[in-house]
This record gives sequence, C-alpha cells and structure tokens, in this order.
Amino acid sequence: MVSELPDDVLSNEPVMPEILIKPNKSIPITIAVFLIIGSLMVGFSSYGNLSNKGMPDDEAQNLADSLNTQGSNLTGEQVNAYFDELADAGYFSTLGIIEAMACIALLASGVLLIIGKKLGVWMGIGGGGLYLLDAIVGFVILSGVESPDNLLTMSMRIASGIGMGCGLLCLALPFVPLLVASGRAALE
Repeated sequence: MVSELPDDVLSNEPVMPEILIKPNKSIPITIAVFLIIGSLMVGFSSYGNLSNKGMPDDEAQNLADSLNTQGSNLTGEQVNAYFDELADAGYFSTLGIIEAMACIALLASGVLLIIGKKLGVWMGIGGGGLYLLDAIVGFVILSGVESPDNLLTMSMRIASGIGMGCGLLCLALPFVPLLVASGRAALE
C-alpha cells in the first residue's frame, strides 16, 4: 500500500499537462514561396525603373488618349514632359535602388525560411519595410512634381497606394510563422 501521495495529487489546484507542439515546416515554406514570388515582382519593377530611358512618343500618346477618353485633355508631349520631370526628380532611379535592395532581402528571406532559419523572418520584415519605404518615397516624389492633369496624378498616386498595400503585405507575411505555434517550432 502507498503510504504517501505526491503533493500535486492532493492540492486543489489543477495541473496542466505539458502539450508538445509538433513543428509544421509547411507554414514557413508557404510564406517563403510567397516572399520569393514577391521578390521576383519587386525585382522586375526595380529593373524597369533602373532601365528607364524615357517614354517613347507613341506610348505617351496612347497614355494621353486613354486618359482623354476618361475626361482629360492631354497631349503626348505633356505626358512625356511629366515623365521627364519625374526622371529629373530622381523618381525612377530612387525607386529602382530601393526596390533592388528589397528584392534581395525578400529573396534571402524566402531561402532562409525554406531551410528553417528564424533569421528569414527578420530578413523578410526588413525587405517588406524597404518596399513600404519605396512606396512612401515614390508618393512623396510624385507629390513634388506638378502634373499636367489631375487624372494622371490620381492614376500615379493609385499605383503608389497599391505599392504601399504590397509593402504592408510583405511586411506582415514574415510574422505568420511566429504567430502560429507549430510554425514557430519549425524555425531554428
């Protein structure tokens, strides 16, 4: 017969059993795939901005015609002059450089998350932060250049707003493995 029982059996306080959390590697890998796809899109945008040689006259006229069907009164020369002013203000080169750094950080983040390193989370946050900064800087530069038409200004600001949304998504995605216990357990 047992003469003594352990103290926790006789206490009135319930004892919570320890539940082991099984690592789920698919969570960081899924986020890594999204970050790698995002880095490719940011990389293409960076390449487009850095290799910008100005807008050809026929493209400027097509853009002016499409905006004119919506109520603007633009010519191809005005559109070309606007994009030349943006280039002179450093819009394309600044965004291209920031996007190139964000692309590298997001790509490195994806690779690190695939191999299960927690550093990938912080690299992803850095890459997402850079892309968000890119959109904000682009918006500020756009605000400093006078547009020949309000519809052209609005369309450029909407594009910048979409970039801000993408930056916020890229900033939030790396947190997902940390918020889910099995994803956190899968990272070293």
